[in-house]
Amino acid sequence: MRLSARTALGAMAPILAMLALASPAAAEDIDLYTGLTPQTGKPNVLILMDNAAAWDATASFTCATAGVVGTNNVGKDVGAEQCALYGAVSSFKNNASLLGNLNLGLMMFGTGSNVGGQFKIPSAAPYGLQLMDANGINNFLSGVQTIDRLADKANGSQVGGGMQEAWAFFAGKTGLSGTTYTSPISNPCQRNYVIYIANAVNNGKPQDTGQNAFNALVSAGATSAQQQQLTIPTYSKYQSNWGDEWARFMYQTDLSGGNSSNSQPQNIITYTISVTDGKNPDYVAFDNSMANNGGGKTYVVQLGDVDGLKNALLEIFNEVQAVNSVFASVSLPAAVNAQGQFLNQVYIGMFRPDRTAAPRWMGNLKQYQVGYDSTGAIVMQDALGKTAISSAGTGFITPSAVSFWSTEPPLSYGSSGYGSGSVSNWPASGFWVNSPSGASWSLDSADGEVVEKGGAGEMLRAQYLTDQGSRVLYTCNGSGKCPTSGAMPLFNTANTWLAGSSGLTAINSGTSGAATISSSEQANLINWVRGRDVYAMDGSTVAGQEAETGPGTPVTIRPSVHGDVLHSRPVVVNYGGTTGVVVFYGANDGVFHAVNGNQTAGINGVRPGGELWGFIPPEFLGKLSRLYTNGPEIKLSTTPSGITPTPTPRDYFFDGSTTVMQDQRNASSPRTIIYLTARRGGNLIYAIEVTDPLNPRYLWSRSNSDIPELGQTWSKPRVISVQGYSGPVLIMGAGYDTAEDSDPSPGVDTAGRGVIVLDAYTGVPVWSGLANCTGVAGVCVKVAGLTRSIASDVAVLDRNGTGYIQQAYVGDVGGNLWRVDFQGSGGNTPANWTMTQLATLGGAATTNNARKFFYAPDIVPTSGYNAIMAGTGDREHPLYSASTTAGTAYNVVNRFYMIKDPNTGIMPSSWTPITEASLLDLSSTTKTYDGTGSGYYITLPNPGEKVVNAPLTVAGYTTFGTNTPAVPQAGTCYPNLGVARDYSVGFLSATGQNTNRSVVLDGGGFPPSAVYGLVSVTDGNGTTSLTPILFGGGNQTGSGGGSALQAHKVVITGAGKRKRTYWYSESDKR
Repeated sequence: MRLSARTALGAMAPILAMLALASPAAAEDIDLYTGLTPQTGKPNVLILMDNAAAWDATASFTCATAGVVGTNNVGKDVGAEQCALYGAVSSFKNNASLLGNLNLGLMMFGTGSNVGGQFKIPSAAPYGLQLMDANGINNFLSGVQTIDRLADKANGSQVGGGMQEAWAFFAGKTGLSGTTYTSPISNPCQRNYVIYIANAVNNGKPQDTGQNAFNALVSAGATSAQQQQLTIPTYSKYQSNWGDEWARFMYQTDLSGGNSSNSQPQNIITYTISVTDGKNPDYVAFDNSMANNGGGKTYVVQLGDVDGLKNALLEIFNEVQAVNSVFASVSLPAAVNAQGQFLNQVYIGMFRPDRTAAPRWMGNLKQYQVGYDSTGAIVMQDALGKTAISSAGTGFITPSAVSFWSTEPPLSYGSSGYGSGSVSNWPASGFWVNSPSGASWSLDSADGEVVEKGGAGEMLRAQYLTDQGSRVLYTCNGSGKCPTSGAMPLFNTANTWLAGSSGLTAINSGTSGAATISSSEQANLINWVRGRDVYAMDGSTVAGQEAETGPGTPVTIRPSVHGDVLHSRPVVVNYGGTTGVVVFYGANDGVFHAVNGNQTAGINGVRPGGELWGFIPPEFLGKLSRLYTNGPEIKLSTTPSGITPTPTPRDYFFDGSTTVMQDQRNASSPRTIIYLTARRGGNLIYAIEVTDPLNPRYLWSRSNSDIPELGQTWSKPRVISVQGYSGPVLIMGAGYDTAEDSDPSPGVDTAGRGVIVLDAYTGVPVWSGLANCTGVAGVCVKVAGLTRSIASDVAVLDRNGTGYIQQAYVGDVGGNLWRVDFQGSGGNTPANWTMTQLATLGGAATTNNARKFFYAPDIVPTSGYNAIMAGTGDREHPLYSASTTAGTAYNVVNRFYMIKDPNTGIMPSSWTPITEASLLDLSSTTKTYDGTGSGYYITLPNPGEKVVNAPLTVAGYTTFGTNTPAVPQAGTCYPNLGVARDYSVGFLSATGQNTNRSVVLDGGGFPPSAVYGLVSVTDGNGTTSLTPILFGGGNQTGSGGGSALQAHKVVITGAGKRKRTYWYSESDKR
């Protein structure tokens, strides 16, 4: 049987500061985005300008501002740099994101006997950085105008010495110049940066004298490893210079001395800009090494290109400033195209919580790609081929990034493709003219780190800018009343069943003052869901005002038309031919979206990134009015009492994962079906046939009315083939029970306790292993000891390589691991399938062993056993707690396990569950696994630390992510986002790729579940090849952990036998 089953990647999240902390009670993971305002301070930026003889190089340029370039600098490299620096800083006055939001200074190499550096701006003691408000900008510009080629020329490019001087300034130490500085760091959460502008022209070179820079590095406290010289491949002429080693030391060293109250190290990040004539590639390579090892980015600008240098500076300034206002990641939505081989199209679902705890959250879907940067490293890139991830420590998208589809203004589009002009009535000053933000201010491009700009959100606004009447939104006229043939009913005011639905006539009385609304207001609600800003356009007194004001008439679409993609994991289908790629995903705007996922090609007149259709099931109708009124506010575990109207828990929609089945057994009539889950949105699953992606057809749906044990559908359905059943089936955990939301001591679970197998085409239960079989069709086995819900995805294994699944593994929220066998001693039909408790690794809810499995284990088959890799952690209780009560989520001791299942064939009925007593404790990073016992465990070393994503084993190492709650106190840099780590552990040895087994990731929050595949990547020579890429996982062997969103090239060693359970042949990129 040829089937493809695809997984998906997650969403992104911001820092949310709004409510005072309280003792947690019932909770969920969005509690992470509440808490104290971060004490960040303004970023400190020091420019180190190469003022050696090479700045005499002849340069042809024109300066836009008269009187800036000094007489001695005309026609010289220094003059072009002077003009660019003046232009970049001048623009701060008209950039609200930069004006008053960073501190800036300028240093040059020393003159005479000074082998370090010296300040140019300010030019006299006490040296310091100037706040870039109006006065600071003017003072800095005056200083720039005094730069003189002859008076300021250094006696050499003392790069190592200059970097030591910069370090001494930030550290409050004595530089090689002999100057003793007072550190500019006034806040424990301030970020610190060096921008080195190098004259990498024919006669330029870094040339430190003697051992000064090295001796100073040793005196500064560099470790033996930090004293080792870095290797620069190919262009290695200057690798003996100590500038890049200083950049590494500055990036790896915490100037605060490791203050335990500060989750953000006080390091120094180095950016470099190489001004080059193309004749000195060794100097450019050296600058690359400085930035690469200094945690920043490198830019290459042609000699005399004033605009190029100005733009490079502005990109850096915007990136470092954005560190105080951007978002941390929650999970990376699966957007790579197929399991095994991936198209180079990476989709990221995003969300931004409302700062006032209002129900409407902004969201988007954006597309990026993978490519090689200037150092030859694999990175996430934007549509322009530039590095998309910020190097400024946010862990998120850089402000200058332009995602695919993001344009300003968007071009008109029709059945013949793009038109010659922009979308009619698109505001000349940009859609966000009344709600500007980010580096592009009122424009959608560059969209950068601003969630609501660009992407599918912009395309949706462009499609229906002034009229939403043609938007295709489907529904069903009642639960269980979807048509099984023909088109589904439309969600619009012409649908008479919809107009009479009680779900659309009741409005929360605490918000509107009335239990019901008029027919005209009901029409307003329907039109609002379709995208119309009825508050601004129609004067509705019931609709809640938009948090971001739209541009006004003639634009009628609301800014919030695309809601948050919170937990939903998009799935991507490559149809090939003239259709290409379609992305399917749910959002908490109430709509399940189908979007043209192509980069440049349209689908039947729908632009790339445009919406093909949306679906709103009848079960969600009663929740739409709260989005419409935008109240009452969301109740979290931290919400104080006394708020009117009374806050209520957040409403969700299709907030779970989407699965796709492409059944190609019959080549002449292949079928494609998607399966929609809701997570906290409900106890339901929908199957929609999308064989024709322009004409979706309802196939079936199931809820707890059909399967009473079905909990909230958190578990992603897996499409599998088994020998004992004739067609494809879905396997999934029976769901989540909200009794688990209580902390400590959850209530008694009455739902979700088990595993369910459904016919993929009919939804009829084929087999279930449950705690309660009452009312369940098909074969149902009542499983002894199954008392806790199973919210996790299910891991499956085709150990024999036949294309059929023999075993499945899953964990429950009681710390138990379960195994499902699709063949028993009596045969392989459903009546012989079994469910067995493989291991019990938790404890009573009133103990600190109350461990929970929320994510599927990773299964690694070996010659003698199946290695089950699994980690525990209660993601739904993410905050710090001062309570000492045993069983409180913060106090639970979480672990990562490798369990050896020796039963590679049929599971014996006499099996005794594995306990920790038979496992080796390898929590110490110095211990390795010797192969004895039933496996091993690693206790997570930090208080409250928990595993928050699914493990994945690649090239012998298992990667998994954790979060450690932030302790709320002064000096905490990220309010409640905590410390994010990615671990990488040899599954057979328990050894790490580094001495800590883990790295700390930029930005905190929940790191994404890693995804691995072969991606078609084009190198700098234009050669495209399948490259092994790991999305997520952290930078395990380099300087700093980096972003949880970054892509990494995987080195596959050895020639051992490998197998894959699912496969898919890719088509051409669209």
